[in-house]
Parts: sequence; structure tokens; C-alpha cells
Amino acid sequence: MAGIPGVLAAADSTNAPAKGVHTVKAGAFKVEVTVPGAFGPAQSTAIKLRPKVWADLTVKSVAAHGAEVGAGAVLIEFETEKLDRRITDSQRALESARLDLALANAEHQFASESAKLDRVAAKLAFKRLGEDLKHFQDHIKEFNVKSTHQSYASYSNSLAYAEEELKQLKKMYEADDLTEETEEIIIQRALNTVNRARFTLERAEITRLASLKFGLPREAEDRATAQVRSQLSQERLKATFETSAQRRELSIQKKQVDFDKATKAHAKLEADRKLLDVKSPSNGVVYYGEFVRGLWTGRKHLNAKLRPGGKVMPNEIFMTLVAPRPLIISGSVAEKDVRQLNLGTSGWATPTAAPEQRIPVTVTAISRVPSAPGKFNITLAAALGAAHDYLAPGMGCAVKLKTYSKADALTVPSTALHYGADQKPFVNVVAGDSTENKPVTIGRTAGGKTEITSGLKAGDQVKLN
Repeated sequence: MAGIPGVLAAADSTNAPAKGVHTVKAGAFKVEVTVPGAFGPAQSTAIKLRPKVWADLTVKSVAAHGAEVGAGAVLIEFETEKLDRRITDSQRALESARLDLALANAEHQFASESAKLDRVAAKLAFKRLGEDLKHFQDHIKEFNVKSTHQSYASYSNSLAYAEEELKQLKKMYEADDLTEETEEIIIQRALNTVNRARFTLERAEITRLASLKFGLPREAEDRATAQVRSQLSQERLKATFETSAQRRELSIQKKQVDFDKATKAHAKLEADRKLLDVKSPSNGVVYYGEFVRGLWTGRKHLNAKLRPGGKVMPNEIFMTLVAPRPLIISGSVAEKDVRQLNLGTSGWATPTAAPEQRIPVTVTAISRVPSAPGKFNITLAAALGAAHDYLAPGMGCAVKLKTYSKADALTVPSTALHYGADQKPFVNVVAGDSTENKPVTIGRTAGGKTEITSGLKAGDQVKLN
């Protein structure tokens, strides 16, 4: 028995460690991280509508939750009568805008050509008026004066001729043997002719005076004024030609903008109409709701929406098409444990539906930023077999990951560790009736124990707090 110190120490209570003292010994030490998880689809398609303008998404019919569908199957139908009427009205508005633009272009072209002709005509009119004014001043005015005098002289001569004829008739009738009645008639006619000639001469005199005093001077003034007006018209056409053209071009630009807006608005409505034909992009299972980081959010709030007459909101994920295999596991790990994990860390998952089963898992992704205060997302691959056919996306599990294991690790209670002013760890080692601060190098911590990688050996006794 003397050759077995361990047995003697166990039998002799006088050699047992004092209270508050821990004897260091080698033994199995492992670090495990437990994570709540959920089975989710490795492949899924979120179904949501992103209409550009149409917001009335009233459900007409919808595939049932859990339905297995093939590629091209109708997932959901929406009421389209109002949208179809809107598209018809939009088509009319677009056609009207197109006609307005075409008419504006045609009018601009016509107005531009007309303006050019107007400028040419104004220039020609100014030239002709100038020529007419010069000809009037050089020739016509003098001739008209002469003509006026000549006309007056002609009327004066006519009166003289009539008076002379009347005089001769009276002499002749006094000498002939015509009856008195006939003489009176002829003389009366001659007298009438004289009176008309005298009246005509008086009118000619008035006309001559008016022509000389008013008519001819005013005609000259009117011709000069017409030439000035023609010049002003020519200058106005020249000055307003570019401005009018710019105004028409601005009008065309506005109508072009209106047409472009109408085109885009109509295109958006037609695009939205196509969106309302929601078909399955592939084979899969219909889930109401969405999967967020692999976790199904459920469908409680969607029950009232995904039914005939219900309304879906734009940009809302209301359905997910799920490939039932392969499955992945999603979960979140506490901040204190995230540094223990690495890509490839293995463990097993225990399905909530089958606590007796253990499914091998491997970490495939770890988020680099927190997903929530104190939490980091992780993703794991699961090695599923035929015995796991019952598993479906959305089912839960508990995951245990082995992050560290050593068969002969030296450990101490974590409460035995102290830190000096330099923040380096040390322990109080019992040496007879006294203690000694001994620096140590620490490894992992788990379950209230800390691994000592150097500084202690088996059998050392350390004081606890």
C-alpha cells in the first residue's frame, strides 16, 4: 500500500485539501455551445409585388398554404378590372398626347414656312410701295392735277356749247314757221341741257377744288404712310420671327414632355398589369409569409389578406415558394460564444419533433456583425437521411456544437484566477503554511472551469477566493 500515494491520500483525511483549496489534476475538458435553431430551405423564392403605380392588390384567388406546385402554376390571382379600365384610359391619353405633339410639329413647320413667305411678301410690298410712291410723285400727281383741270375745262366747254345751242335755237325759231308748241318743247329741252351742264360744271368745280386741296395731297400722304407701315411690318416680322419660332419650339418641347410622361405612365400600368399574373418560377411548396435568415415568420397576420377579397400591400413578402430539400439550420449564438465558433465547427442537432435523433451538422456561415444586441446569426449544413423525411422547413431543433475538447487538460475553478496590475493572470499556490502568487497561462473557459496551459502541474493546490 506504501507504493500507492494516491490511495493513501484518499484514505488519510489529514492529507485532504483544506477548505477553499483546489487540487489541480488532469482530466477531460470540453467546451460546447448550445444554439436554438430552425430547419429552413436552402433554396426559396420570396413572392412579393413591386408595382410602379398600381396599389390596389385585391386577391381573387390564391394557392393554399402548404400546396405543392409545379413551375408555371398560378400562385395568386388579383382583380384586374379597375386596372384594365385605367390602362384603356391611359392608352387614350397617350394617343391624344401623340396627336397633340404631331399637330404642334406640323403647325410649327407650317408657321415657319408661312413666316418666311410673310417676310418675303413684306419685303416685296415695301419695295413696291416705294416704287408706287415715287411714280406717283414723279408722274401721277402732276397728271392728276392736269386731269382735274382738264375735266373742269371740259365741263365748262360743255356748258358753253349748250348755252350757244340754246341761243341759236331761239334765233332760228323766231325766223321759221314752226308751230309755237313745237318750239317750246325744243327750247325747253335745250334749256334743260344747259341747266344740267351748269350743274355738272358746278359739281366738277367742287370736285376739282376738293381733289386739289384734299384728294391728291392725302393720296400722297396715304402712300407715304403705307410705305412706312410696310417698313414697320417688315421690321416686326423680322423681330418676331425668332421669338415666335422659340415659343412654338417651347410648346413642342412641353408637348413632348407630356407625351413622354404619358408613354411612361402607360408603360408602368402595363408593367403592373403583367405583375398581377403571379406564377411559380419552379417546383416547390407554398408557404404563407417569409423566411428571415432561414427562420419562418409564420402566417398569422396574412390569413385575412390571402383570401378572395383580401388586399396585399405593395413590396410586402406575402408568400414564399420553398424547395423542400435540401434543408439548412439557422440560429443565433450569444456574443460570449461567437468567438468559440469557426467555419467547419461540427456538432449535432436534436429535432424538436424527434428528441431521440441526432443529426450531424457543420457550421457554414457566421455573421460578422450582430443581428440583435448580443446575438450573431449562424448557418449550419445538416446531414439528413431517409429517416428525416418528416422534417419540413420551419420546424425547430436544438443544436450542440463541440468547440474544444482535451482528454488530459489541467483546469482550475474560474474563481481561483486573479489578475495583477499588468492584467496578467495568476493563482495563489499553497506552499506549506503560506501561499505564493504564480503566473499562469490560461486557455478556454467553460462550465465555471478554466484550462491552464502553463504555470501549474497536476497535484498543485490553489486557493479559491
